[in-house]
Amino acid sequence: MTKGPKTIAKGDLAAKALHIMEEFSITSLFVLTEDGSQKHIGIIHMHDLLKAGVV
Repeated sequence: MTKGPKTIAKGDLAAKALHIMEEFSITSLFVLTEDGSQKHIGIIHMHDLLKAGVV
């Protein structure tokens, strides 16, 4: 498992997720809660963004 994986907050825009993925040449991000607890609540993949028409 990768140490220090890239993350995004639940309320952030899909465009921000895409920007992070492009910047670091990765295809997925961990989604964390916004309440400060940094609890992992999901994963978003590049395929999710493509399917939603964000790209």
